[in-house]
Amino acid sequence: MATNGKGEGADLRPDLKILVPATLVLLGIIACSILFTETSEKVLKAAYGAFAHNTGTIYLWVTVGMMLLCAFFMFSNYGNIKFGAEDEEPEFNNFSWIAMMFCSGVAGAVMFWSIVEPLFNLAYPPKFAEPLSRESFEWAMSYVLLHWGPVTWPWYMVTALPICYMFYKRKKPVLRISAAAEPILGEKVNGGIGKGIEIFFIIGLMFSNAAVMGVSVPIVNHALAKTLGTEPSFTMEMIILAVSAVIFTASVSMGLKKGIKILSDTNVVIALSMVFFCLVAGPTVFIMDNFTNSFGNMVGNFWEMIFWTDPYTDGTFPQDWTIFYALWMASYGPFMGLFIARISRGRTVRNVVGMGLAGGIAGSYMIHAVFGGYTMWAQLNGVVDAVSVLKASGGPAALVSVLSTLPAGHFVLIGYCVFSTIFLATSVDSCAYVISCSATTKLVPGHEPTRGHRFYWAAVQAGLALAAITLGGLGPVKIFANFAGALMLIPIGFAVAAWFKMVKEDNALLMCCKPKK
Repeated sequence: MATNGKGEGADLRPDLKILVPATLVLLGIIACSILFTETSEKVLKAAYGAFAHNTGTIYLWVTVGMMLLCAFFMFSNYGNIKFGAEDEEPEFNNFSWIAMMFCSGVAGAVMFWSIVEPLFNLAYPPKFAEPLSRESFEWAMSYVLLHWGPVTWPWYMVTALPICYMFYKRKKPVLRISAAAEPILGEKVNGGIGKGIEIFFIIGLMFSNAAVMGVSVPIVNHALAKTLGTEPSFTMEMIILAVSAVIFTASVSMGLKKGIKILSDTNVVIALSMVFFCLVAGPTVFIMDNFTNSFGNMVGNFWEMIFWTDPYTDGTFPQDWTIFYALWMASYGPFMGLFIARISRGRTVRNVVGMGLAGGIAGSYMIHAVFGGYTMWAQLNGVVDAVSVLKASGGPAALVSVLSTLPAGHFVLIGYCVFSTIFLATSVDSCAYVISCSATTKLVPGHEPTRGHRFYWAAVQAGLALAAITLGGLGPVKIFANFAGALMLIPIGFAVAAWFKMVKEDNALLMCCKPKK
C-alpha cells in the first residue's frame, strides 16, 4: 500500500476481478487465431460482414454527434472548466502534450495509411469513379482527409472530458473508464457492471492496438528487406517485435515523464524531418496543390461524404472505409480519453478540446498531405505503378515501392524503420500504461501502475499482435479494429452521459464562470 502527499491510500495491486477474465478471453482468441488460422479468419469475416451491414450507419451518426459535441464544449461555458486547481499550470508543455497525444492516438498507422489509403482509393475508388481515372484522383485524398480529421479526433477529445473531470475535480482514486460512469450507475460501478465495462474496454483496446501492430510490423519487415536486399520473413517480424519490446522496456523503466514523453518528442522530430525532406525533395508544388484541392473538395462535400452509404448498388466503399474508420477511432476513444486525462492536469476543457483537435488534425494532415501527395504524383506520372504492387503484393510492399523512389530512398526507408519501430513501442507503452491503470485496485493522482503490471499487459499485447500477423493481410487487421470499436461504444455512451450529469450536480458551470476577486 502506498500513500500520496495527502495521506490518501493507493493500492497498486492488480484488480484480479478485471485482470483474470480479460486475460482468459484474450488468451483464448490468441490461441484460436494461431492454431486454427483459416477457421478463425472465416468466423471473423462473417461476423464483421453482418455487423457492418446491419449497424454500421449508426456509427456515422455517432461520429457526427462527437463533432458537434466538440464544438459545443469549446464555445459554451463548459470550455471554462479547469481540470485541477484554478491557479494550477499544465503539467506538460504544449509541444510535449500534443506529441504524446499524437503518437498515442495514431501510432505508426498514420505513415502506413498516408501512402496505402490513397492507392486503395485509386484502385477501388468511391463515388462510382473508374479506377485510376481523373475522378478517382479527385476523390482519393479528399476521403483520406475526411477519415484522418473529422472522423478521428472528436472521439478522443469527447471521451477524455468525463475522465478528466472525475479524476481531477471529483478526485476519484481510479483512472478507469467505468469511474466516469459512476453518476449513471451509482454503486453498481464497483460491482459486476463496472468490472464488465473495464473488461470490455481492455479487450477492445487490445484488439485495436493489435490492428496497429499488425500493420506496423510487416511494413518495417518489407522496408528492411528492401534495404538489405533480402526477402521479407516471419523471422524478421519476430525480431522487429523483440526490438520494440526492448525500447518499450526502457520506456517503462523511465516512467511516464521520461519514457513516453521522450519517445514521443523524439518521434515527432523524426516525423517532421521526414515530412520536410519529402516535401522539398519531392514535387513540392504538386503536393501543395493536391492538398489544397483535396481539402476544398472535402469541405465542399463534407455532409455528402460523411453520410454516403451507397444503398443502391452492391459497392462496399463506405463500409470498408468510412464506417471502418468510425469504428476504429471509437475503439481508441476510451484509451485516448484515459491517456489524455492522465497528461491534462491544469488544462481547461476548451484547451483540451481545441488544442487537441488542432494539433491532432494538423499533424495528420501534414503527414497525409506530403506522403499521400507524393504517392499520387508518383502514380500519376508513371514513376512507379504502386497500384499494381498493391494488388499483387499488398500494402507494405506498395509503401516500400513508393518510398524507394524518393532521392536517397534507402536512407528514407531506414528512417521510416526507426520511426515506425519507435511509434510501435510508444503505442505499446501507452496502451499498457492505460490498461494497467484500469486494472489497478486503487490509483490516485501522483502514482503510476507498477512496472510489472505494465510489462504483463505489454506481453499480452505482443501475443495478440502475433495472432493478427499470423492471420495476415489487411482484412483481419481491419476486422480486429472494427470488433474493438463495436465493444467501445458501450463505455463511451456511459461516460458522455455521466459527464453532463456530473457538471450539473456540481454546479460546475456556475463555479467556473464566477468573476475572480
